[in-house]
Amino acid sequence: MNKKIVALAVAAAFAIPAAASAQVTLYGQFKYEVGAIEGGDLGIAIDENGDAVFTMGDTDRNAVHSSIGTRIGIRGSEDLGGGLQGIFRFQGNFNNVNTGLGGTTYGMDEEAWVGLQGGFGRVLLGRSDTAFKQGNIPFRAFADTLADLNNRPASFGRAEGVHYVTPDFGGLTVAATVEPNGSEFDAYWSLGAIYRQGPLFVSAAVESAADTGVYTGGRVFLPEVDADGETVGAVDTGLFTGAGKTIVEDNTNWQVGATYTWNDVTFGALYQDIEDVAKWVTVPVTYRMGNVGLRAAVQYRDRDYADSMTNVAVGASYHFSGRTEAFVNVWNDDELDLIRTPAGANGADADTHVGLGLRHSF
Repeated sequence: MNKKIVALAVAAAFAIPAAASAQVTLYGQFKYEVGAIEGGDLGIAIDENGDAVFTMGDTDRNAVHSSIGTRIGIRGSEDLGGGLQGIFRFQGNFNNVNTGLGGTTYGMDEEAWVGLQGGFGRVLLGRSDTAFKQGNIPFRAFADTLADLNNRPASFGRAEGVHYVTPDFGGLTVAATVEPNGSEFDAYWSLGAIYRQGPLFVSAAVESAADTGVYTGGRVFLPEVDADGETVGAVDTGLFTGAGKTIVEDNTNWQVGATYTWNDVTFGALYQDIEDVAKWVTVPVTYRMGNVGLRAAVQYRDRDYADSMTNVAVGASYHFSGRTEAFVNVWNDDELDLIRTPAGANGADADTHVGLGLRHSF
């Protein structure tokens, strides 16, 4: 018995330095916003013949509250020696409009992965940003606010599978994502390249989804209109919008964009071709001087399923510190767009909306 006790004590003593080399960090942000939103109720109803019918109510939601952007996560790393590290991250959010936090379930639906990084780059297994999304993050000027759906880049999503990012080659990195979705390893995949050098950021990416039959949970229905302009039914587009990926099965999307920072101003342009859906151009501009920040975005959508539309958003923020800010945004939606505003979203009538909020990061 004494030998066993001594052995356990020695093992514990040797384990202490190894445990001390592990780093774990709790992080997140709390954001709350009140908005004046004009929004109709969208949905699909079933008529007496069993056919799907597109419906839209006239319900005005002039006052809403939103916890979009409130998230909590934990990340960690361990030095494994030889320049190799073990890494992990779990991150979720309270992402709701007009739903009190007391009745909200915390969803671990953002980042959940374990991986290795070293001289070969970084490999992650689990749920994380796609390579396609990594190339359009800088073009999201109104992230985590009610104004975001107005001008956020298309196919801005995550995938569950294998993610790889190369080492930095003089400012150039290449990323790849594979999400298995079939019995014969049919998959969603994306590939992207990013070049960063001083004030310049350039990205290009491509993504595709195999025709596996599993991309059904987020299908988008569009109105079927007769010769008199009357809505007579609904059309299944086959569009998959789960986890933020906007893609039709067996299709390929691509994008290219760049941003440049000059003094205190950053401006950019992103072009996206979402096959069989739309061609999008997103132009964000941000300005920061001292505690004051300004931002604006214009997005043009040349839609295959409807007329083109142009959305505009402007905003201002005051940074009390590096972690706490107050903000106000005003945006105008040119026309209701089902691709970006499915049923229950935060309003996208052809009208002007306002949001006022406070954010603290930790």
